[in-house]
Amino acid sequence: MEAIRYERELYEPVRDFLIRQGFTVRGEVRSCDVAAMLDDRLIIVELKRHLSFDLLAQAVERQAYCDQVYLAVPKPADFREDKEWRAKLRVLKRLGLGLLLVSKNKGNFLIEEALTPDTPSGLRRAPGKRTSIAKELGNRRTDGNVGGTRGVPLLTAYREAALKMAVLIDIYGPMKPKELREKGAHEKKTTPILNANFYRWFERTEDGRYTITENGKEALITYERTAAVFREDEEKPEEEDAAKFDDTKINGDVDTARKGESPSI
Repeated sequence: MEAIRYERELYEPVRDFLIRQGFTVRGEVRSCDVAAMLDDRLIIVELKRHLSFDLLAQAVERQAYCDQVYLAVPKPADFREDKEWRAKLRVLKRLGLGLLLVSKNKGNFLIEEALTPDTPSGLRRAPGKRTSIAKELGNRRTDGNVGGTRGVPLLTAYREAALKMAVLIDIYGPMKPKELREKGAHEKKTTPILNANFYRWFERTEDGRYTITENGKEALITYERTAAVFREDEEKPEEEDAAKFDDTKINGDVDTARKGESPSI
């Protein structure tokens, strides 16, 4: 069994574990390492290298605004189901917390659900916080954050909308707000984002079009994984048009072929 040295290494196996159960999963949502939603069911997972009192306190606080809370930690290399281990499970069970053990062998990760969460009744609830997390999770188009990462600017729904616009301008050149919306930028947020220009990614030209600044170009590199998703969106229509053209050609109708997408900062 290989050592897991960083919290961020836990994210992808935990994410995939939840996705296989049908959840939509996002990393680093409103200070939660992992947030997952299935219908109206909200689960939060906190990633840590080992169990601690601070982790338990954090997890109990999370119970006020979600349905279930898991702790995910690396499985100890000398793991034994001894008296000490059973005592830890009793504490977690009494608190209603779930436990995921993550192990790594030859680059492959394995998730074991050591304990299923069962949030105790009678907790003081924080519906506003729950709504905020669910809204942020739902507004994110991509999974641009890695849970457990520290010191990296987070990709919020607001920043993601701005990044979409930066990608469009990078591909098509300077554009007006209306043109950006027609290409798929956010219907309501496009103009406010450009006017606020919080990240200094955009610059307005004399004819009312917007270009991307050096800061914007750096953002395309910083958030390369998410930018790549938006670039693929722009390539799909061309591929679909090409496929339609080929189909028409096969059918002998070449003459009829015509080829011609807050703020939480």
